Amino acid sequence: MPDATAELPLTFSVPDAFRDIDFQVSAEVNTNRLIDNLASLDPKPSQEQIAHAVLAQQAMYEMLAAAGAVYAGVLLSGPSEDDPHKPLSSVMLSVTARPSELANEHTVRRLSRTMGAIYPEAEVGVMMLDCGPAVVVTQDTKVPRPVNLLEDDPEPTIVRQLHIFVPVPGRLAMADFSLATENIDEWDDCLELIGAVCRTIRFTGSAAA
Repeated sequence: MPDATAELPLTFSVPDAFRDIDFQVSAEVNTNRLIDNLASLDPKPSQEQIAHAVLAQQAMYEMLAAAGAVYAGVLLSGPSEDDPHKPLSSVMLSVTARPSELANEHTVRRLSRTMGAIYPEAEVGVMMLDCGPAVVVTQDTKVPRPVNLLEDDPEPTIVRQLHIFVPVPGRLAMADFSLATENIDEWDDCLELIGAVCRTIRFTGSAAA
């Protein structure tokens, strides 16, 4: 379970299947952990796939660190005994501190209207979590190169992103729980994963008062 931070006074739990990216250590250390994890897959990815995964994670590490992410993790999936032809794919889960102009339910109402206006092609809604109201944004994005962690394919792909913006009580801040994957065929499983994470959100300190 990630520790509460100064930016986000909350705790949450992540399914064991996710491999955490540690922002307290260097990108090199995280890269070595990724290589060890890839080497344990059966069948083992090719050297080209591993090299692409390393480059992708380094870029992701820098992007999330710059954005103020307090957590990031990657879930790898691929061929198995039951499904030997299943393609290699990845799901990225991140949690980022975001500023907010208003607090609590006022943030939810304004943010849902704003997101709906800025992203008319996205699905925008409000949901009630155990910890309070949150804004949910789902959007498919066509990118020129796949973000698939293990495939270096030059053809465009569709990446589906889900953001759950959770206002922090008593603060002008939000927690952005984000999930992104190119594996749209298993989207329902992805929703179960992030739903499980959101059910564990608990505010700490003054935010819990």
